[in-house]
Amino acid sequence: MQRAKIVCTLGPASDDRGTIRRLADAGMSVARLNASHGTTDERAELLSRVQAADEATADPLAAMIDLRGPEVRTATIAEPIRLPTGSTVRFIKGETATSETVGLSHSIAAVEPGDTVLLDDGRIETTVERVDGETVIARVDSGGAVGSREGVTPRGVDLGLDLIDDEDREDLRLAAEHGADFVAASFVGDAADVYEVVDTLESFGGTETAVVAKIERGRAIENLDGIIDAADGVMVARGDLGVECPLEDVPLIQKRIIRRCVDAGIPVITATEMLDSMVSARRPTRAEASDVANAVFDGTDAVMLSAETAAGDYPVEAVETMARIVRRIEASGEYAATRDERVPAAKAGARTEALARSARYLARDIDATAIVVVSESGYTARRTAKFRPPVPVVAVTPDDRVRRQLAVAWGIDARYASYSTDIDAILETAVAKATAAGVAESGDTIVVLSGMIAGVAGTDATNTLKVHTVAERLATGRGVVSGRSAGPLVRTDDGDLSGVQSGAIVALPAGFDGEFDGDVTNIGGIVAVDEGLTGYPAIIARELDVPMVSGATVPAAVEEGADITVDGDRAVVYEGDVVSRRTNGTETSVRDR
Repeated sequence: MQRAKIVCTLGPASDDRGTIRRLADAGMSVARLNASHGTTDERAELLSRVQAADEATADPLAAMIDLRGPEVRTATIAEPIRLPTGSTVRFIKGETATSETVGLSHSIAAVEPGDTVLLDDGRIETTVERVDGETVIARVDSGGAVGSREGVTPRGVDLGLDLIDDEDREDLRLAAEHGADFVAASFVGDAADVYEVVDTLESFGGTETAVVAKIERGRAIENLDGIIDAADGVMVARGDLGVECPLEDVPLIQKRIIRRCVDAGIPVITATEMLDSMVSARRPTRAEASDVANAVFDGTDAVMLSAETAAGDYPVEAVETMARIVRRIEASGEYAATRDERVPAAKAGARTEALARSARYLARDIDATAIVVVSESGYTARRTAKFRPPVPVVAVTPDDRVRRQLAVAWGIDARYASYSTDIDAILETAVAKATAAGVAESGDTIVVLSGMIAGVAGTDATNTLKVHTVAERLATGRGVVSGRSAGPLVRTDDGDLSGVQSGAIVALPAGFDGEFDGDVTNIGGIVAVDEGLTGYPAIIARELDVPMVSGATVPAAVEEGADITVDGDRAVVYEGDVVSRRTNGTETSVRDR
């Protein structure tokens, strides 16, 4: 199971229904709709296609609307223009662009002579020579081609732009009214900016839409802890970070943001140019493969593709390539060692975190195949992911939006289950979902963690952590002698034990009133149709100290010699051997008392 998820930006190369489905099949967990391109109406149509793809796929597919925010972009143009190195260029607010005059979405007249203005993620660098009213005249220090709607960054200059403009407000309305799972807030500087986005969403009824804060300014790094506390997730937007900050600082900033997000237990997405060469090539560079690998080693919840899937020639191949890199790294011993060395501490006084951390180590110590989390809001599931358990995590939730929002969280396979007011039914459904996910089968041990669920007796004020054996229940009766034992089924109507192998589970019919004939020490357990605690079979079971269940009938469909398990503690008979333990690579059947 792949732990780190993949976020894909949709665009002209990938915004049709067929390609969206192929991206999802290739490994896309979150579809990003970039509001810097296209119209709100176009995004509404695209959001509908993403939601239709989610309904058609088994794995959750979430939708994220990435706001423009207070950004400056070049004018919309049909063909790129060139800014030659050494030339002079004029920046104005306008809707056209030439090699001499570049129109921008906002005025940058707040700059001063000597300031640096960068275009296209810093690929083009200019220095301001003078400001004439609303016109900025600059020298091109490092030239190149400028395309339509390219980002423009006056380094270190506050242009005084509103965090949310009218276009952003319409996109927030779209997210709230059409059920987008995430909104990515661009160019936030502190927690107050995050809360402004949250408040605007709520004013449109979007109380359940999660807000991802994009870290792309130096001021945001200074206020990182407050932003993490305020946001539902964080994106390391390395393109703008590399423009705002010295290039050599970006790898360190990335690692620090990821570490702090993991410690806080909120999802973190690593973004920008991860497989950039695949915009026009079928294979990434080795450096790009290493970039993805390092983000996975750092512990990121998700890695993101931008132009590779939005406008590239090979969008599906880019996702397939990224998924292969992620899976290869996660399967390595180096990754396991790094993951186990970085398990954060549980927050003091936080019961859910303490239980989630305990579940991680409990699963390791008992050789469980999975952790199954029952989570109404997703909180308990995200707390479990925080501690990066070494086994798959299956989260079961009655809220379909929570199912999709968990698609960005590390290591979580989110599944929908209808709401129930009975905790036993909920847990039974959760185990069934784990089996359906392929992470557990009959005989496996799993750890089950349940969060607080409104309206369910016994869960409204407590969390539950339990160890569960996955098995098909054949019969339920009354426990006579405790303990668990597994072995081949032997049916005897008259008590004849000749030829019975050691450890056999003996099933007795209704009305059995005889005695055993043969070596009773070969009996590993007894199942009797007749109820009773004092009859001959019960006496033998106590003398041999083997588990016995009375008042239970093994179905006729179970073949003679098939392995079954008698659990005297729970008074249940299970299909198969559910008490075996793996030791040094070999299976050993044991009594579990």
